[in-house]
Amino acid sequence: ILGIYEKNRFKSDLPESNHYVGKVAPEPLMVKENNVQYATYLNEGWMTGIFLDQHEVRGRLVDGLAMGKRVLNMFSYTGAFSVAAAFGGASSTTSVDLAKRSLEKTKEQFAVNGFTLENHKIHVMDTFDYFRYAKKKGLQYDVIVLDPPSFARNGKKVFTVAKNYGDLITESLPILADKGMIVASTNASNVTVAKFKKMIEKSFQAAHVKYRLIESYQLPADFVANEKYEESNYLKVFIYQKL
Repeated sequence: ILGIYEKNRFKSDLPESNHYVGKVAPEPLMVKENNVQYATYLNEGWMTGIFLDQHEVRGRLVDGLAMGKRVLNMFSYTGAFSVAAAFGGASSTTSVDLAKRSLEKTKEQFAVNGFTLENHKIHVMDTFDYFRYAKKKGLQYDVIVLDPPSFARNGKKVFTVAKNYGDLITESLPILADKGMIVASTNASNVTVAKFKKMIEKSFQAAHVKYRLIESYQLPADFVANEKYEESNYLKVFIYQKL
């Protein structure tokens, strides 16, 4: 071990600067996961460039879930799902995130893996604005990844997983190809597995779209959760197929 970083993600009187022991991490620090390279930045606060709790889901994209498919990655952050899909043979990827930093960060992730952007688009815009744009243009996708933050604000608009996740499913269905898949994900600890599943399926049913649940994930084995405290196993991922 060359060094260890501590990130304070709670209210504290401690300064917000990085706390570490040992060597300062290089910029970028390259992380290899499922044979994919990710450029991370441990000295840039909380948002280091990759959420490691999703490595199993990214692994499925690498291992063939995205093979030959058109992939839309909403709330894409640094494009980790997009790069995993590209590595797994996706015919194209589209990454959408409102944060301006997402553009250069996502370009970098493709670059460090030797991909050009010829078949990989990156849009800095609001998710719901992109849904409207895609419908207007008649775009279709075979895989749509929906992994929003638990809470987000864009001007006067507020999004919370607990209240609004179903809207993401509703807006995705018109641009989801036949037999297409939705990777529905949240890290919201205040939403139970049962509630999250119900929100998703209620949106399918309201749109009169038939579906089947094909895979589900929670935290991988290398993330410790307390069986007696359900909120500690905060990650919930369901993969649904449109029939």
